[in-house]
Amino acid sequence: MYMFKTNQPKETMTNNTNQMMRVAETIRSQIHPHVLMCSAARNFGAFENEIGMYGIQFKISNTSKYKFATVRITLNGHDLYNIEIKNVRGRIVENKTDIYCDQLSSILESMWEKKEILNKWTKKELKYA
Repeated sequence: MYMFKTNQPKETMTNNTNQMMRVAETIRSQIHPHVLMCSAARNFGAFENEIGMYGIQFKISNTSKYKFATVRITLNGHDLYNIEIKNVRGRIVENKTDIYCDQLSSILESMWEKKEILNKWTKKELKYA
């Protein structure tokens, strides 16, 4: 999921890996478990993007919009999150920026579920805290 540069000292690579894993674990803990379970989220992994920001990546399947997709959530420099969903071919199909941590669950659900499905759920749905 993530690549290391070979010219870095071993201590730096370990510190970067630990920090990357902490960021990924924090992001996952901020998403309501029911949202992840309903999308069949799996294959979680930490990553570092091309500009050095850390995040989490996972696969989803059988949602109302996507049969299979990959979700990447990146912590940006403003202490907010950027979310992108890629289809099977690796093309970005949805993208949102500057998301607060308390909005993650509802935004993710709205990105991979159709509006008709969400409207049916709102009458019975628990609000995510």
